Amino acid sequence: MRGGQRSVLLLLVLVGAAVVLAALRNTNAGSATEAAVLAAISPVRSALTSAASGAAAAIADAQRFDDVRNENAALRAEVARLRSSAADVQATRRENEELRAALDYQRQNTDVTLLTAHVAGRDSVDSLDTLIIDRGASDGIQVGMAVLAEGSLAGRVRSVSTTSANVVPVQSTSSVVNALAQGDGGEADGIVEGDENGGLLLTRIEPDAPLAIGNLVVTSGLGGGFPRGLPIGRVIAVFTSPESVFREAAVEPFVRIERVGVVQIVIGRSPNSP
Repeated sequence: MRGGQRSVLLLLVLVGAAVVLAALRNTNAGSATEAAVLAAISPVRSALTSAASGAAAAIADAQRFDDVRNENAALRAEVARLRSSAADVQATRRENEELRAALDYQRQNTDVTLLTAHVAGRDSVDSLDTLIIDRGASDGIQVGMAVLAEGSLAGRVRSVSTTSANVVPVQSTSSVVNALAQGDGGEADGIVEGDENGGLLLTRIEPDAPLAIGNLVVTSGLGGGFPRGLPIGRVIAVFTSPESVFREAAVEPFVRIERVGVVQIVIGRSPNSP
């Protein structure tokens, strides 16, 4: 017999006993009978009381569990909100730092005209992983213009629409930039190309050109497009291949393109520049 059925049966027994006691209450045998009945049903009454207490405790436990579950859900939602707020604050702080750096670079480099833009998104077109910026032809942006981030070369404008443009990062395998490696011994001409690991490689360096680890690599200004002297990175290794008369150097880029949120486009030289 199930617990619920037993409880109903016990309740019926108690009700029957109560009816008998009420009928005998006014008779001579009432007191003795009442004592006997109460003694007989005492275990039943205790069982019902215990069952009722257990049921009440179970209901209270269920209510507490539900309250705890709701409280945990509320706490998780609050934690998610706080994390989102912290991320927004961090992103805003980072953007403000980039904007200040861009303004400082413009003040220190008055020979070029720069236009500040925000990175609106990223897109993979023919495996180029281009940046999408919120400036376009209506702002004077043209294909081939140099794009800077934190005062160093970040890439080149690949395509332009009226209000936006796509930028090929300097680390892209399709990027080619005429460059110089500058050190105490002089300058070494070469070409900076992106490699498959997201780094840079300075190629086609003459065998007798001065080149050493730590040399600063900048744009050479040759071939048009980019002004001379835009920082690109620093030499971290030099290679000599028996299959080529030219040397090569691994270059650590100054710009980590995945972290860029604000860029500057070199749209021309300032009127007062030489």
